[in-house]
Amino acid sequence: MAGRLNQSLMIRTLAADLGLKAGSDPVNAISGYCHKKVRRFLSDFPACSTPKDLLDCVANKSGTEFREVHCNADLARARSEFLDKKEAGFVRIHEELNGEVLGITLKRLNAQPWELPYISIIDCRGENRIRAYYTKWHELVHLLVLTDQTRLVFRRTHVDGQAKSPEESLVDVIAGSFAFYPAIVREHAAGDISFEKIEAVRANVFPEASQQSALLGIFKSWPSACILVEARLAHKAGEGPGSQHSFSFKKYPAPELRAVHANVNDEANKMGIKVIPRFRVPKESVIYRVLNEAIPYAESSEELASWRSSAGERWVGGTVLVKAQLRGDGVQALLIPINVRKQ
Repeated sequence: MAGRLNQSLMIRTLAADLGLKAGSDPVNAISGYCHKKVRRFLSDFPACSTPKDLLDCVANKSGTEFREVHCNADLARARSEFLDKKEAGFVRIHEELNGEVLGITLKRLNAQPWELPYISIIDCRGENRIRAYYTKWHELVHLLVLTDQTRLVFRRTHVDGQAKSPEESLVDVIAGSFAFYPAIVREHAAGDISFEKIEAVRANVFPEASQQSALLGIFKSWPSACILVEARLAHKAGEGPGSQHSFSFKKYPAPELRAVHANVNDEANKMGIKVIPRFRVPKESVIYRVLNEAIPYAESSEELASWRSSAGERWVGGTVLVKAQLRGDGVQALLIPINVRKQ
């Protein structure tokens, strides 16, 4: 995703507006800008040691107050309260939070001297509750990169399959890096990574986070190298019924088990480990066996170089311990380097 966003004129313009020398990597420059800001905030609050502490610190320093709505009555009360304070932005808030928008930040027009300049309304109704933690960070990142002080409203839209603007996609990426802040994760992560340890850290430290977001976020900040793979039956890019030039009458090859998502965490990236999404899973891999034999969980030592494309490309990283678990119609796997070999 970062490669595509780096080419976006909107992202490059945002970097310039923030006064950054972005070069060919404005995404990294903007992310670094946000993290530098938060580190500066934390210098005034050295006791921040929990996700809630961090969230509250950044919210206060960014000038916003969170207001959670857990039912329609909560939303009606918030709307009435702020309309009584002559805050016109709340006139249509019950229409704005319509199931597609999970959070909305409004600038107060009539703030009292003791009040923060923004209010962030977080929709916690129904299933939105499990997304509330991430929604808060999304709203905060919008404020961290705020360059136009006349903007009065920010939205976070979350509908599967809906196209997002480059700015929204960038905010998603940066919000994820704060939701599972590396310094906090590493205080509680120890030893070789496993699905059980990730879930334990989530339950004990990030209980507001969903299991799926925690899996990716905690994995990214784990203090030892790892690759996270999600494998499902799929066509290679540009092939199959959903491809750009597909026709309903055309015959397509059968889908194969592929790494539809493949992520390298920070420590693995430092070691030069390279993976390419949508690679076909080798039939000798334990990942292939877990899916085809419906095995709940299995482990195996494997060579990353066995992951090859038809064009001859291959993954780079040497020998790994694969921990694979069946998950719905696919497999999630942690690949832990045992013997790293670079090309």
